[in-house]
Amino acid sequence: MSRSLPRNTVLVGDVRERLAGLPDASVDTVITSPPYVALRNYGMADQIGATADTDGWVNDMREVGRQVARVLKPSGSWWLNIGDSYSRHPRSGAPAKSLLMAPERLAIALIGDGWTIRNKVTWAKTNPMPNSVADRLACTSEVVYFLVRSPRYHFDLDA
Repeated sequence: MSRSLPRNTVLVGDVRERLAGLPDASVDTVITSPPYVALRNYGMADQIGATADTDGWVNDMREVGRQVARVLKPSGSWWLNIGDSYSRHPRSGAPAKSLLMAPERLAIALIGDGWTIRNKVTWAKTNPMPNSVADRLACTSEVVYFLVRSPRYHFDLDA
């Protein structure tokens, strides 16, 4: 029996639950901005980003990547918007006050899992949130990774 899939639809919710409900090789594109490391508490048990350290977050995101790989068609792509966080304690994975380098850690792990990172796009924020920290520059950008699983994938630059 064939199950009807949503078309041209934005799926909202915990990515782990939403992806689990989709069949293999059924999605053309995934665009997501998951919770960053230790930045916000969404009040949900086992939420991504609430791990004790950056490695835990990377591992959670690698699991998401495995499910994205499962649901993507061979010609599909994954657009992943990731921002960084600052360490509050060395147990987070970096000295206190240091950038965690979470996007870079995740990118390297995803390459190890078989993803190809075709681009690292800089999202320059022209109107960033005010910053009360006086001993570093304001964070005015995030990265968007463009990832694929196959050497041949759908890409229409002129669209």
